[in-house]
Amino acid sequence: MVVSFRASSSLDLQKLSVILPDVKYDPEEVPALIMQCRKPRSVVTMFSDGTVTVTGPKSMADVEDVIKMICDRLVVIGIQTEENPAVTVWNTTVSANVGGPLDLKALAKSLENAEYNPKQFPGLVYQTENPKTVILLFDSGKIVGNGGTLEEIRQPLETLMKKLMMEGT
Repeated sequence: MVVSFRASSSLDLQKLSVILPDVKYDPEEVPALIMQCRKPRSVVTMFSDGTVTVTGPKSMADVEDVIKMICDRLVVIGIQTEENPAVTVWNTTVSANVGGPLDLKALAKSLENAEYNPKQFPGLVYQTENPKTVILLFDSGKIVGNGGTLEEIRQPLETLMKKLMMEGT
């Protein structure tokens, strides 16, 4: 997942880079402070306007843990934080398994907006426009979906699963 939230009205990144021991700050390379979290595994990027982006959590519970950890650390060093920051989900990835092999060549012919070129990529790329998602199907039966929110991925994934069931693939 990739999410963002506003931790504070502003952040002094230079000051934070001196106080927080486990951050990287090179303003000439990236105008943000970068911190790696081990648990839950994620990368936190803090911007001077107070916006924080979190990349890598596997669930909303993980997102909440990272937000709490960041806000707690900021409060400890004297920075006032938003009490209940609104979280925006920018990108979500889900995976599934249909439990058996898929005939990608046949699926490429029967699905609209599907591309399959095994010489370039070993999976079938299935795209939807509304909502905008990309679903990768592999001959092993594994499926990986990528899009905005979980709800935005769910509908195209369910539609695809129904098509797969109808075709008996």
